[in-house]
Amino acid sequence: MFSFSLISPSEGDLSFKASLLSFDNEFKLLADPSWDGKDANAVLFMEQHLSEVNAVLLSHSTPDFISGYVLLCLKFPNLMSTMPVYSTLPVNQLGRISTVEYYRANGVLGPLDSAILEIDEVDNWFDRVTLLKYQQSTNLMDNKVTITPYNAGHTLGGAFWLIVKRIDKVIYAPAWNHSKDSFLNSASFISTSTGNPLLSLLRPTAFITAPDLGSTMPHKRRTEKFLQLVDATLANGGAALLPTSLSGRFLELFHLIDEHLQGAPIPVYFLSYSGTRILSYASNLLDWMSGSFIKSWDETSGDGGRGGGKALSSMPFDPSKVDLLLDPSELIQLSGPKIVFCSGIDIKSGDISSETFQYLCNNEKTTVILTEKSQLENGGLNSMLYKEWYELTKKKLGGKIEDGTAVPLDKTVSIEDWTRETNLEGRELSDFQERITQQRKEKLLAKVRDKKNQNILNAENVDDEDSSEDEDEEEQVPEEETKGEAAKSVTTTDAIVTTATSVVDELAAHEAFVMDHIKQSLKDNIPIDLKITHRLRPRSAMFPYFMTTRKQKFDDYGQVIDVADFEKTDETSNAKIIMEGKKKFDEKRRWNEEKSNDDNKQKKNQNKQQANKLTPQEQLNQQLIQKNLDTLYNPRKRVPLNAASSFASQSQMLKIRCGLSFVDLSGLVDLRSLGIIVQALKPYNLLLLPDFNSIPELEVNGLKQVQEMFDHQQNEQLQEESKKKILTSSRYLSLSSIRSGLSSAISTYGGNKMNVLVVESDKPVKIGTESESGGIGLNNFEINLDDSIIKDLRWQKIGSNYRVAKVHGELELQNPIAKEKTERTLSDYINPTTYFTLKKSDDESLRKRRKVVNQRLQDPKLKPLISNGPKLAIGNIRLPDLRKNLQEKNMNAEFKQEGTLVVNDVLTIRKVAYGTSESDDSGDIVIEGNYSRLHQYTKMRPYSKSGGTAKCFYEFQTFVACYTSAETVNRKECTPAFEDYAECLHGTKERERARLMMQQLKENEQNKSGVTASDLYKSSGRVYENLDLIKQ
Repeated sequence: MFSFSLISPSEGDLSFKASLLSFDNEFKLLADPSWDGKDANAVLFMEQHLSEVNAVLLSHSTPDFISGYVLLCLKFPNLMSTMPVYSTLPVNQLGRISTVEYYRANGVLGPLDSAILEIDEVDNWFDRVTLLKYQQSTNLMDNKVTITPYNAGHTLGGAFWLIVKRIDKVIYAPAWNHSKDSFLNSASFISTSTGNPLLSLLRPTAFITAPDLGSTMPHKRRTEKFLQLVDATLANGGAALLPTSLSGRFLELFHLIDEHLQGAPIPVYFLSYSGTRILSYASNLLDWMSGSFIKSWDETSGDGGRGGGKALSSMPFDPSKVDLLLDPSELIQLSGPKIVFCSGIDIKSGDISSETFQYLCNNEKTTVILTEKSQLENGGLNSMLYKEWYELTKKKLGGKIEDGTAVPLDKTVSIEDWTRETNLEGRELSDFQERITQQRKEKLLAKVRDKKNQNILNAENVDDEDSSEDEDEEEQVPEEETKGEAAKSVTTTDAIVTTATSVVDELAAHEAFVMDHIKQSLKDNIPIDLKITHRLRPRSAMFPYFMTTRKQKFDDYGQVIDVADFEKTDETSNAKIIMEGKKKFDEKRRWNEEKSNDDNKQKKNQNKQQANKLTPQEQLNQQLIQKNLDTLYNPRKRVPLNAASSFASQSQMLKIRCGLSFVDLSGLVDLRSLGIIVQALKPYNLLLLPDFNSIPELEVNGLKQVQEMFDHQQNEQLQEESKKKILTSSRYLSLSSIRSGLSSAISTYGGNKMNVLVVESDKPVKIGTESESGGIGLNNFEINLDDSIIKDLRWQKIGSNYRVAKVHGELELQNPIAKEKTERTLSDYINPTTYFTLKKSDDESLRKRRKVVNQRLQDPKLKPLISNGPKLAIGNIRLPDLRKNLQEKNMNAEFKQEGTLVVNDVLTIRKVAYGTSESDDSGDIVIEGNYSRLHQYTKMRPYSKSGGTAKCFYEFQTFVACYTSAETVNRKECTPAFEDYAECLHGTKERERARLMMQQLKENEQNKSGVTASDLYKSSGRVYENLDLIKQ
């Protein structure tokens, strides 16, 4: 049994949401936790779910999919510290930037009094994530569950997941793109080599996706319209304002602008809380981009390689191509044409984009270009601006909506719920600094304890008494120093900062971290110098010896070989990329060391010398990070716009007078492509997530469009199936019919019809559960064979790759039932927790049971069910092997056009697609011709056994002549001849028409209207005249 639910604090409350996938109530996956940024305590309801979750999946690096992960770790550190979390390398890297940017915008990170965490905590939690490559399978739960990420094509490194447990196969694809971007490959549902769906993705139990649809306009045309808008704005001397999501579509927009400008002297400004780190990170992830982009970059870079040591200008996303601004207010002084990228797609209070919008929106030369829709519950200006553009475009084009249409916007909106930042002063400042310092000290103390415990566990021989005494000593020393220093630092704020920093620095240089650094250096063969001073305790005042390698293990056969030592992994390269990225926010700390002693002055001079080696942009980048993300640098607080201050007169109404346009560059699948992919994969169940971007007043509802499209698609499929049933005779054998019959018989997911289900918040969708009649889906269970049965199995070989054996025995059920429960139902005995064991039965009881079964099988009602029951298809028949076997039996078997195997010029054997795949591995065998005992002669005899011409022989000859004729270009030309032959054999159409006629006559008799059966036979022998078949 599989169930899916979108969990949230309560019905209608989407302040925190995540996807929960449950398999047989024994394995649960949590996917894509997201937070709206308002109340951090909205996550507290997740405690009851996390206690049952086995793993966490992160699909994309944008806030809609990753913003709740660090908050979960912060609120439930004990649960999340042992929870396995999986993502790709780009999602892990870009997700750090996305989380920092999102948390800073919402006031829970950075130099704000409302901050609840710091940057190093974000890094620590992301370091715990297990990194996977595309199509790299990982086994969980003792190899019972397998998860595999595939390229989603929506964001850099974004993935959709294939989760397999037994025969349950679920595809979780919340956001994906079927078309190529300027630097990303399309989603990996279709094989690039064959053009067919990947075999591993065919016929999933459930396909979970969102109805957020992209534009039906081709990507090339949309990019042209986008660049035309930018050119028109620049030609008018205005600013093209582009609010975007950093880890999402910003890289696509940046690449388009960079290629379009080609070094033109047009300033490109970039505003974000984290500086240009997103560009530096993306430059290290070139292997995750499309091959065409890598090839074009290699050609333009000139060095033809991607190794280290490249100049900065050779980066694919070069940070030097944008100009950083410390504050959006600087835009007022920068006149002339310009392009402005700003972080924050929602344009809500706290986003950099909201401040930038305030400074540029009252200029007629400015054009705001929206490239993505925002979720309505986020409460930003993006949704309002899209509504205005939609209405104005509809009015301008006479009811038509087209991307890239520019419209003038003149409107005044209220921003009374927005806030501004002001500096902390006096007691508020000292309390804030003391609180942050105490938090840092506690975190470092905990880190010291963890490191020491780890060192103790890794040591081979440890004196328990000495280590415990030393641990107490080492923990008491920092506490005593902290108390002593704190007593002296109550006088001024500067004293508090100085003492706090010294305590934290002393803890950071603790012995546990030094030993860890020395071990790593020795392991990497890096020379180190050890200085023994009087500050070291006698126990450590000696040249240290560290165990850098594991102790060798030996058994009876010699040294035990660890297979992991010989496996090729990318952990080294991944770690290198992460460590390169770790330079990201640590550099800011060098600006925070303002101390009065000579040592600190020397450090200060060294920092200045290092800073002089940096480019002006890198220095500005560090200043920006220090200003926005260093918790103790110029702390501030957020207050309403009308709070008492020199800004109290600031208007709470925002005048908007600028150009506005929308071009869909969200990188989402369009309606047509969604239908094609789903039809190709043929899932048993399609689960549609809620449409958070729907706008009812504008009749923009992706969920409704998707439902209508699939309803229409399924109606067409039913019509096609009904036609196939008419054409299909007993001489038509297809493995797809066998498989569909087998699946409908043993699977609770149904046959060929796909169920379309809409997911609602906190309402789980269950698939494969027990039916209302009490039936149990046996596909949910495993049966263990007893040893006595296994040793007596008689295996028979089928083909070259398969062996089968027939088993008989008694099925034993083991299922614990609550003692206090008196009334027991079927579900108490058979449910997903039941264990089945097949044990050997004695020959006498087996003989009696067979006799009873054979008697029951004589029932005429059961005979047709057994004869038409599901058949089992094992293996794959290759036509070349079949041809060879037929020729060995003295049959004339040759391949004709389009890979059809013709036997004795009468029998045709071909492979048709299973689903939509045309490959040999997934094709189905179709045998056409006279399928009966006469097949051993492989041709139809012209005379019957009783003499005369065989039934339908001439119709068959007509069909064969058409089918084998050189003038026949397409097999469809022979469809009328085949229909005549099938009708001659079975009279299907005749019986159907007779049934419809009898049904109409009965209805006429009940309604007492029209012609009835008695009217047709009023005069003897006149029935044909009454039917108007002949003239009277």
